[in-house]
Amino acid sequence: MDDATASAFFGPDATLTAIALRGPALHYAEVIQDPDGTQALRRLGVCDFDFNVDEAVLGLTGPTHLDVVIEAVKDVFRVSTAKTLLVAVHPTGLPSFFSPLPEGLAPPQRYEQLRQEAALLADVSATQPVRIRAVPVRTETLVIEQVPAAHRWHHVLHVPEPVHARLALIGKALGVGTYDLVDSTQAAAAVVRALDARSPIPMDAQPFTLALGAYPSHVEMAVVHGGAWYHGHHGPIGAPEDAAYFAAAMLERVGLSTEKIGRFVLYGEMPNPEHYLLLADLLGCMPQLLDPLAVYNRTPAGADPAALAAYVPCLGAVLR
Repeated sequence: MDDATASAFFGPDATLTAIALRGPALHYAEVIQDPDGTQALRRLGVCDFDFNVDEAVLGLTGPTHLDVVIEAVKDVFRVSTAKTLLVAVHPTGLPSFFSPLPEGLAPPQRYEQLRQEAALLADVSATQPVRIRAVPVRTETLVIEQVPAAHRWHHVLHVPEPVHARLALIGKALGVGTYDLVDSTQAAAAVVRALDARSPIPMDAQPFTLALGAYPSHVEMAVVHGGAWYHGHHGPIGAPEDAAYFAAAMLERVGLSTEKIGRFVLYGEMPNPEHYLLLADLLGCMPQLLDPLAVYNRTPAGADPAALAAYVPCLGAVLR
């Protein structure tokens, strides 16, 4: 994209807004983005509700409390000029999966293949409307019928129609044209990439990073390498030690040894490094808390690092 095109697309001071839904908390962020991609943090905060906001927006049963959520979003983003609302969604919030497709597949065929896979996993007839959000992740050579061929892995979110309708209503109330969904592990990878970009070490020379999101009901993980989201995974958690099992399973699935991981970072609601010593021992590196505000040089003096780590999905959505 040349400077003229970028200016026409972003405008001189494009505004990006994002929300992250998890339990009773709705984290929000707004940044101003220059045509060259430079971002400046404009606002950041959290709204607390007496109901689960992710279930209210993304759930398929029970009361939605949508009117309460809409009023809260309108209030925090008043006078915003954003054209899209970015919504960070945890892997537990919507059905999602990774799928490899031949590299040369035409976009319409690629979309249809992923749509049919989503319909199958959601137990919906492929003849019915199936809304998905698919993003390319990485390229890998796979051997199919003894023939090696380049395949592009894609991450796919299935968006049920009631969820789409609610998100569209929130966007309309905010005055934006549309919304976009960002998987929270992709968002975490974007924060890692943004921080890595500040290092004098070239991206490709930096080690694989495991970013773990710690939440009361689940752990989620992102592998990051060369500034790119490599893979994501999640699983229910009964004890923090369960994270070591899920991490080992994910790394084996993508063909990485634990020795490949050179950095281990934490984010989420419960990012206590002391809880993940077993995983740290497995990886051979101690966990560090991920600070998304450091991307903007806005880390408050004396701030609780664990509290800042809760903003990773929200700020990562605008960085992705």
